[in-house]
Order: sequence, then C-alpha cells, then structure tokens
Amino acid sequence: MGFILKFIIITFALSWVFTNLLRFFLKSKLKRFFDQMQDVQRHEQPRSRPADGNVNVDFIPKSEKKKQPQRREIDGEYVDYIEVKD
Repeated sequence: MGFILKFIIITFALSWVFTNLLRFFLKSKLKRFFDQMQDVQRHEQPRSRPADGNVNVDFIPKSEKKKQPQRREIDGEYVDYIEVKD
C-alpha cells in the first residue's frame, strides 16, 4: 500500500511541475514572438495622411475598354407567345 501511495504522490508532483514549467516556457516564447512582431511593425514605414485632406494616388490602372457582351448572351433568345384564355 505504501508503494502505491508514493507512486501516486510522485506522479501528481511531477505532472504539476511539468505543467507549470511548460506554461512558463510557452508564455516566455509567446511574449518574445509578440515583441518581435511589434518591432517589425514599428520599423515599417509609417503611412501618413495628407494634412489638408488632399488625396495622393500612387497607382493609376491602365484604362482598358471592356468588351460589352452581345445582347443575346445576356438576355437569351426572344420567344413570341400567344396568350390563351380559358
């Protein structure tokens, strides 16, 4: 009976120690990761807004004429019908 009790106590103690160590190392790794991400964001070139509300356009796409689909492709075929009264 004494062996089983010692085994259970040692197992609980080791699991408690390992979970706390794992929690500590994960927190430190995540903190380091988030600090690195914040440093990367700080070093990126900040985008500034024009002071007086003007807008600067950096990219103007080429104007291309879009092909207009033919009317048949959009509407389908016209079918004439006769109304039937009962």
